[in-house]
Amino acid sequence: MKMMKKNTLEILFKEFNKEKVKYCVRSKYKHLPKKLEGGDIDILIEKKNWQKANKIIRKLGFRFYPFTQPNLFYFYYDKELGLILLDILLTKTLVPIKKFKKFFIPLDEKPIPNKKGLLKRIYTGLIRRFYYMFRGRVIVFEGVDGSGKSTNVQALYDSLEILPIKKQIVHFATHFKKRKPSSLKRLFTRSYCILKVYKNIILGRIVITDRYIYLTFRKHHKILKSILRSFAPTPDIVFVTKAPIKTIKKRKKGQRDLLDEKMIRELNNIYENIPNSIIIDTQKPIKENLGITVNKLLEKILR
Repeated sequence: MKMMKKNTLEILFKEFNKEKVKYCVRSKYKHLPKKLEGGDIDILIEKKNWQKANKIIRKLGFRFYPFTQPNLFYFYYDKELGLILLDILLTKTLVPIKKFKKFFIPLDEKPIPNKKGLLKRIYTGLIRRFYYMFRGRVIVFEGVDGSGKSTNVQALYDSLEILPIKKQIVHFATHFKKRKPSSLKRLFTRSYCILKVYKNIILGRIVITDRYIYLTFRKHHKILKSILRSFAPTPDIVFVTKAPIKTIKKRKKGQRDLLDEKMIRELNNIYENIPNSIIIDTQKPIKENLGITVNKLLEKILR
């Protein structure tokens, strides 16, 4: 009989129990650990056990989101559960507890409320905004048309819903219905996209781009192309989506911008030589790829 692989939350509780960490899930626990409702897991941990608990949390790949005290926020993407938020409160003395399934809950089964006051919420919210100001991140997706670029862009954006940092998708393609846009229009729209990227950086947001500068200005004059590319912010992460040529042609069948095999190979060669890029195989399930893209993003943005 095939053994079911444990999700990250099951492993977390198992490690807590193994290391005798005194904790309990303080609310919304009945659906755990196989399912999330809203993504956040409210956990109460005894202060003297925090060093052990934090070591386990970090080892599993969770990243710390600052300035939420007295709550402590940790994020990690699990391909079965989605984006997990651990909302942790520390206490000097833990309430009476009992085991429920394979983790612990309050003995009386009543939710333990968060006592964070209004002024504290306002203060930490303002500090967070100042902290991320001018520190927005640029996450780029490049790849041949039909390689799954736009699908992965949207999937990443949707998966970050519970992450309390604003985000925006910026499309560098110049859309048209019948007549292809002029070079001047392409230049204008794509230059405007660069300005939108800068705006998000200044405001401390996450900007996810569908295409970027690597091929965008390739048909312009060499000097102009160099100026435009040097003007664009350096991406924090570049994901290159890749699929077999047969798969790409099947996805784009009947569309006006279908590329031939030679052009697909040439473009793939350019994309694969982007410095420090990460290849995303879009033949794999989208949840598996999100395990890469979301956690790489969290690694770059959070502590």
